[in-house]
Amino acid sequence: MPESEVKNRSGLREAIIRVIAFFDLFDYPLTALEISAHLGGTYLLSEIQAGLDTGDVWEQEEGFYFLPGRREIITTRQSRYNYSARKMKIARRFARAFRLLPGVRAVALANSIGFYNMRDGSDIDFFIITAPGRIWLSRLYCTGLAKLLNSRPTAANKKDKICLSFYISSDCRDLKSLRLPGPDPYFDYWLSGLVLLYNKENTYQHFLAGNGLNEARAGAEAPVIVRSLGLLERIAKIIQLKIMPSSLRAAMNNSDGVVVNDQVLKFYQSDRRREILEKYEKKIHNLLA
Repeated sequence: MPESEVKNRSGLREAIIRVIAFFDLFDYPLTALEISAHLGGTYLLSEIQAGLDTGDVWEQEEGFYFLPGRREIITTRQSRYNYSARKMKIARRFARAFRLLPGVRAVALANSIGFYNMRDGSDIDFFIITAPGRIWLSRLYCTGLAKLLNSRPTAANKKDKICLSFYISSDCRDLKSLRLPGPDPYFDYWLSGLVLLYNKENTYQHFLAGNGLNEARAGAEAPVIVRSLGLLERIAKIIQLKIMPSSLRAAMNNSDGVVVNDQVLKFYQSDRRREILEKYEKKIHNLLA
């Protein structure tokens, strides 16, 4: 066999292991088509299928691929699909309500690593893109509406509640500054796993293009005409900063998960990316050893 082909097969094997191992952290077995999608077109589907058929570091059952001894996550995935379908209906209802505010330009479901992979007791995470100069007003409207409908998560009850912890302004598309130094696999899979619920005038496509995804589909961007509401925006900002919990205030712009400015509002007080990265790298090391 030519040396280049041996290297290609070796590279494919490692790439497959890396994808399967990452999703194993979230109890999520993958189909060949899903593995192909996560490899980003580096290999043909036929090559990936051939590699999967001859692999020695994973198992296959019912069309799913998973690490040895992890067959039970097939049942886990199937159960979570039903939970996620219920949560998706709730998410779509709220997305329709959020879009009524002119400043909201795109709404996506976030933090579901794996399609329809939400736990029964989990809340529903949103990622919202706003018009420039509307991020604080948009957050005030969305969180206020969820609060009014008794749909905000609490420490005692998160099931099917609405988590509104990540907003960006449409003039801040590149989220590179929010990545961890070095590898940040969770961020990459989080970004590619967003589920679009509402999109206005190509906003979401241009966000993806700004982050190196889906650039070919971006198309022409419609001009954003924003009537000045500077005073109301400043008032909304002052109110929200004033009532912000002290724990968030302490972590603000001083941690991986809490970023607060006029273009990004990210409130993940428990950002587990470093922990996930450590577990992932240890798992990869053991599998490739």
